[in-house]
Amino acid sequence: MSMVTGGATIATGRRRPVTPLLSRRDAPRVVAMGGGTGLPVLLQGLRAALFPLGTPRTPVRDGERLTAITTVADDGGSSGRLRRAYGVLAPGDIRNCLLALSEGDETLKEIFGFRFGGDGGLGGHSLGNLILTALNQRAGDFRRAVERAGEILRVRGRIIPATADGVTLQAEFSGGRRVEGDCRIAAVRRAIRRVSLRPKEARPFPQALEAIAAADAIVIGPGSLYTSLLPVLLVRGIAEAVESSRARVILVMNLMTEPGETDGYTAAAHVLALRAHLPSIPLHAVLLNAAPIAPERIGLYATRGAEPISAQDEALGRLGCRVSRRDLLGPGPRIRHDPDKLARAVLEIAAPAQDQPAACSERMAQGGASG
Repeated sequence: MSMVTGGATIATGRRRPVTPLLSRRDAPRVVAMGGGTGLPVLLQGLRAALFPLGTPRTPVRDGERLTAITTVADDGGSSGRLRRAYGVLAPGDIRNCLLALSEGDETLKEIFGFRFGGDGGLGGHSLGNLILTALNQRAGDFRRAVERAGEILRVRGRIIPATADGVTLQAEFSGGRRVEGDCRIAAVRRAIRRVSLRPKEARPFPQALEAIAAADAIVIGPGSLYTSLLPVLLVRGIAEAVESSRARVILVMNLMTEPGETDGYTAAAHVLALRAHLPSIPLHAVLLNAAPIAPERIGLYATRGAEPISAQDEALGRLGCRVSRRDLLGPGPRIRHDPDKLARAVLEIAAPAQDQPAACSERMAQGGASG
């Protein structure tokens, strides 16, 4: 069984056994960053790979092993309404990640993911968003509310909001126009020059910085470049923590471009956009899908203005990035990453090796080409 929550399809049925890639003792400490529909897919696969069926749930150790740092910049839909009404941090991306990491009661997960229909006061609201808002009011602390929701859903790993502050995403487009609000950016349909957070001084949770410092692998994506990934990395101190970390940093490339955000972008263009915002952030590997996508599946997306992301190894190599191509494609008509394939690829790249390649920023500083 599965359910759709805000565009993300989260599996809620009995998960199939997955052969552990590494022993629990040898498994890397992973920090995954982002939001939207991409981060829950990765987390679902990492949960299965790092915490195989039958392993005891130990919240503290599980949290050290797997941490999700999630955007709270969403201001549309149910999340936006709750932000305006109650001043809560955007709960929607958090909710999807909780469901992806949950191994709790299936009925409870279905209830948490339920979305009200109709035009009444509850229409469009996710029950999970309402529960997180209620827990926030009781605890007076959103991070503690997320922890309590994790206890209820019996999550493996932990989820930390990217910032303790209510942030607004601002985009500047070619031609100089500026727009505020995550939900308004894609509708402009112009090339995005830069995004930024308001307030600029948005504070990260200390636990997020601690997780980054202790990580063996930091995974950025998959997810919307400008509205899921950068809203995490632009929080004061997070990019600096990634830069200072000894972890391998892996960028998971999206499968398709996103209308209104990354129209016409190649894989190299994604890297250049990250570099334009965060010149010093390291990228040790760029993970790309190697499986062919059926033309009929591509055709469904072409009607909406999306196309497969073109990736030339030479262009990425000139940016100093190590390229890793794997079959990452999920089944069905939707073009999505497969959770288990994606998690396995990430963990294989993260596995210790004697010769770790320099990151993009390091190679560029050593004289690598920037085109």
